[in-house]
Amino acid sequence: MAGIGFQLKKILEERSLTSVLKTFGYSGILSSGPWVISMVIILGIGLTNIFFFHEKDSEDIMLKASVTYVSALALSSIYTGFLQLPFTRFVADRIYEKRDYLVLPNFLGVIIVTIAIATLIALIFAIFIFNTQSNFFILLYITLFVVLSAVWVANILAASLKLYKFIIWFYLLGYLTIYISSIFLREYKLIGLLISFIIGNSLLFILLFLGIIYYYPSSNSKNKRFIRFDMFKESYGKFYWKLAWSGVFYNIAIWIDKVIFWFSPIVGYAVIDNLHASMVYDFPIFLAYLSIIPGMAIFFYRLEADFAFSYSNFYRAINKHGTLGQIRRYKQDMIDAVKRTIQEVLFVQGMFNILLFLGAKKLFEIFMLPKLYLPLFYVDVIGVQLQLGFMSILAYLYYLDRQKEALLYTSLFVILNALLTWASIKLGPYFYGYGFSVALLILFVASINTLNIILKELDYQTFMLQ
Repeated sequence: MAGIGFQLKKILEERSLTSVLKTFGYSGILSSGPWVISMVIILGIGLTNIFFFHEKDSEDIMLKASVTYVSALALSSIYTGFLQLPFTRFVADRIYEKRDYLVLPNFLGVIIVTIAIATLIALIFAIFIFNTQSNFFILLYITLFVVLSAVWVANILAASLKLYKFIIWFYLLGYLTIYISSIFLREYKLIGLLISFIIGNSLLFILLFLGIIYYYPSSNSKNKRFIRFDMFKESYGKFYWKLAWSGVFYNIAIWIDKVIFWFSPIVGYAVIDNLHASMVYDFPIFLAYLSIIPGMAIFFYRLEADFAFSYSNFYRAINKHGTLGQIRRYKQDMIDAVKRTIQEVLFVQGMFNILLFLGAKKLFEIFMLPKLYLPLFYVDVIGVQLQLGFMSILAYLYYLDRQKEALLYTSLFVILNALLTWASIKLGPYFYGYGFSVALLILFVASINTLNIILKELDYQTFMLQ
């Protein structure tokens, strides 16, 4: 994705307030992607129904729609997590080999596999979860799950395109369509909302799909097939199992604390058939996740502009037989880029969190939330900031091809988050949220230490492994 970093750096070099806002605005949207934007849209639909249409059952319908959508979002992100990182690595390898004509055919192949398996998973899941819903509702749920799975895979490739301005417009058009459709289909209640989610995400997938087709060539004398499945063939290198499981574990980990709260007899309850929610936990952590957009914007820019540039120089010096002085200088540039990124992310996010804490009571009044949830919200805000830091370290591990370490930490994330969240529920309301936050504090500190050791020994390890 360094291509985007270089483009954003050019905008920032204009040295104006507008260029700063544009740079970090683009970074924020690209780094947040469909997950955060879709949550904002759901919140917007709910507030519109409550404050403008004053429907008696709007809160109940929105809750059911949100839980249904979030379940599809969570399960699809976990499932496609198995494909996203290996496919990203496959694409990077082909571009490095100057065989980018293989990207589009393999993207089509991965999409076909994604849709086929997603249909089966959604069908099994829907049959066991929805006991009282109509066949039409189940069909809509399966369709939504399949479309979201396709969006995740398309997004991982489209987000790396230099056509980043178009990608941002694709996001806005897709989710604005959900909002507008929900208003026109309001009389159909839950079914209307599900159809709105399907329409908007389908439009987003089609636009991302067209952007990828436009950007990547497929016509080449060596490429005689329009659809290929090379990512799964050993002739193109073994499948990246560590990356696949790392993606799955990370996505399981970021949802497992929510699931434990949903199905806890103390704080969870059934919303629609076997789908559960937890009002005590869900909304505070949802707002907390929205708060990390500034930090994500800073991290995305620094990773793709500063670190990627130093990383490229370091390995180019090695491959082109640079001097020892050059190699050491570029290695130090990488270390400095990592330090600067983490410091800026923690500082910017920390300052934003202070402002958020000061305005939290007013924010809860606007959303008509009990102020009893404020302590949990404060803990969750700290937790998601630590998650941002941990996510940053994982990104560097992936960049440096330290797949074993990334797999270890994502596995530990699942275990620690599950165990400590369960313990926090047992300890009582004052400890809610601490399981998630403490787990990430442990992982963040440990992963920083690991990354520090890796960077110090990078030149030695690079030459020893060649």
